[in-house]
Amino acid sequence: MFKYVLIPAGESEPIQTLTASKAGGLSDDELAKNAKNYFFEQGGGAAQAKALEDASPEEKKQLAQQIRDQYASSPASKQVAEMDDASIFNLLKAQTGSATCEITCLTVPMPLNGHKAVSMYGDDNARNKDYPLNKRATALMKACGHALPADASNEDGKPSGMCGDIFVGRCHDNEMDDIWERIDLTADDIAGDLDKVEWCRTARKKGGGGGHGGAAASLSNTLQKMSKGQGGDQEGGSTAAASPPVTTGIPGENEENGYKWSQTDEEVEIRFAVAPGTKAKYVKVKFGYKSLKVAVAGQTLCYGDTWGSVAVDESTFTIQDDPNSEGRELSISLSKKEKETWNFAVMTK
Repeated sequence: MFKYVLIPAGESEPIQTLTASKAGGLSDDELAKNAKNYFFEQGGGAAQAKALEDASPEEKKQLAQQIRDQYASSPASKQVAEMDDASIFNLLKAQTGSATCEITCLTVPMPLNGHKAVSMYGDDNARNKDYPLNKRATALMKACGHALPADASNEDGKPSGMCGDIFVGRCHDNEMDDIWERIDLTADDIAGDLDKVEWCRTARKKGGGGGHGGAAASLSNTLQKMSKGQGGDQEGGSTAAASPPVTTGIPGENEENGYKWSQTDEEVEIRFAVAPGTKAKYVKVKFGYKSLKVAVAGQTLCYGDTWGSVAVDESTFTIQDDPNSEGRELSISLSKKEKETWNFAVMTK
């Protein structure tokens, strides 16, 4: 068993120390599962899933048409228009019935901090849901050396920081020794003057695994999307229409849905910015004939249908340090079945 904490957004509520089994390891992490289920229930996901299950044939037809209307001006409009009502409704059910959360790295494992990583788990759409600012979780982020944008720079007019209830957990992660194990983090570990808490002080040092004045590394691009009013695009996220591709200034390269992509006649390359310390063992990629799902440490970065057909056996991924930032880059190479120009890479479900 291991211990982790829940920091309620309400300051009058005490920080709770909770316990869970460490038997599942990284692949079936109990903390991540508990957090996802917590936010799924809190956000009414179970009730929404039941409402879809109980929908009448006429209601299902209306919902399917609403989805077509939402995608009418997007690059995926033709593909969505060609889907029958049942296919669209089944995709909507899969979205609504999936539990997700936003994972934010406070510290990454480094020799100086004993290869200990600390992460926060929050609702992946908390700002759009108008959840209150979690001042204690935000203070913990700052104590680990992470900077926040000036409040005035937020287009939504809300203060910067973590919103809603937040779970915090710790693990021992040493890739060289092939170790990944949950270890205790209790309410006592985040009590008092956080600037003087030993592990937070270590995080702020050079090589200590914290932020050193940079933004906290997210395992998805959700917060960036929220600041633009687009909502989440993860499995179980918003059904808002996909945004048109944005050129990045690099010939032949586009940016959409939180990733950059480019193509040749033979392949499509999709690139994600991921947190420092992210390792290949954290990455799960599921290649489909006309679909792609990418997850890092249990958090879905991309899930949807591809524009064209994929040669699954010839597709692969790599992860390496990003020379243009302090983070890493996950690169997905999709081998095309046919030599054709794709209008988009992945239509988010």
